[in-house]
Amino acid sequence: MGDLGANILASSIVLLAFMVIMGVIYTIWTQMNMRKKRKYFEELHKELAPGQEVMFGGGIFGVVQSVAGDRVQVKVRSGAVLDVSRYAVQEIAS
Repeated sequence: MGDLGANILASSIVLLAFMVIMGVIYTIWTQMNMRKKRKYFEELHKELAPGQEVMFGGGIFGVVQSVAGDRVQVKVRSGAVLDVSRYAVQEIAS
């Protein structure tokens, strides 16, 4: 019975070590993806200019009319001009 207890303990330690390694790998992978996204959005918000077709997080498309600081005026298909935060823009479509 002593060998069985030692085997269970050894298996538990190996499993715990494996879980810790997987946790470290997941954390590093997540941080790398967050850096890529942060860089993408920094560049996207710097490149925002009148005439570009953009998409908001909610899937609404429009054309940038003007950019003033953190505010962007976007004309949507109905003809309405929306005053939104530049950080609401998720993608430059054109």
